[in-house]
Amino acid sequence: MIGVIYRLHLKPGTEHAYKTCWRLVADYFVAQCGALGSRLHQDKDGWFVIYSNWPDDATRQAAWPGDDAPNEILPNNIRKAIFDMKDYVLEKDDEVVLNVVEDKLQ
Repeated sequence: MIGVIYRLHLKPGTEHAYKTCWRLVADYFVAQCGALGSRLHQDKDGWFVIYSNWPDDATRQAAWPGDDAPNEILPNNIRKAIFDMKDYVLEKDDEVVLNVVEDKLQ
């Protein structure tokens, strides 16, 4: 199992729109691509942290084709939502990919 973590600040006034897009994209990856789930967190300093959980890296790569993403393999509404989400970001840290070595979450 792997986890992918994104950390970002949103532009003022975009939180609701970002959450709407995030729900659409997260639901798609779970229902259609094999993702195990995703969580959206916010810390006291306003940073959003998105945690995406996948059974393995191959499943994630098949759903999210690296630097060319989002590309034509994704439905138009999902591609649009991803581009919209990118437009709402004010500041972003690099993505972190973690391999799960032990797991007590259910």
